[in-house]
Amino acid sequence: MNWVFLGDSLTEGVGSTRISYVTELTRQIRATGRLNVHELRLRHVEPNGQVEFNVAGKIDVDGSAHSSDLWLWNLACEGQTIETDLARLSLIKTLHPDLVVIFRGSLESIIRPATLPSWVPQSWRGYAAMDPRCYFSTTWWRKAKQQAFDATKQRVRLKLIARDAGKPLMDVDTVAAHLSTLLRALNTRVLVLGLLPVDESSFPGSPAHFALVNDKLRQVAAAEGVEFFDWGSGLAPDGLFYRDGFHPNLAGARSLAERLHLRLF
Repeated sequence: MNWVFLGDSLTEGVGSTRISYVTELTRQIRATGRLNVHELRLRHVEPNGQVEFNVAGKIDVDGSAHSSDLWLWNLACEGQTIETDLARLSLIKTLHPDLVVIFRGSLESIIRPATLPSWVPQSWRGYAAMDPRCYFSTTWWRKAKQQAFDATKQRVRLKLIARDAGKPLMDVDTVAAHLSTLLRALNTRVLVLGLLPVDESSFPGSPAHFALVNDKLRQVAAAEGVEFFDWGSGLAPDGLFYRDGFHPNLAGARSLAERLHLRLF
């Protein structure tokens, strides 16, 4: 069996260890002893002049392979939005997945400054470049530098959002249109995951907008005849997210994996 997971950094994970609910789901399934489960993580990378490759990944194989084994393919990639999943369709169809899990819309829907004044540094102008850091280095001098830069960025970002109200990277209808296109191209069982809670103090205006996007995702899933799982409903966010109030930490990944495990088994 092949299960494919599509998403951004909330699915791929952040940092060098790439903590992810997919990895935690793998561990939880293994703990039941019901079947062999393997995790494969693949992401697109830009080739450089020394090494000619455009895919990086990790393979975690549990024991010897059997025809009844479950293979979890984490194809999520940080910084990539929902329309980029269409480029993976050939690979997905080749895998003949029994299930495709789609966790999209968070990156696209975070409220960010609508406009950036000319004095904002070029290095801050990427769509997520001014977002708060997930965590700081454990090395004291790096931590001090990161904290100082992050504090400055956040003061500027929050003032810009307060001044112009801010806007998402994609509006609700654009996210819905891309999701509909993706769902119509997938000829298998699909589970669309709802958006997770987001911290109002870190991302003012985002929780209310997320509620609108979640309703739209539910409507699109129903219209296309696929499953929708609002796994963030009733989730107490305390202690489950990094300091940015957006990315799940290890405890959050485990909690989300438990919810998904119960849903799928």
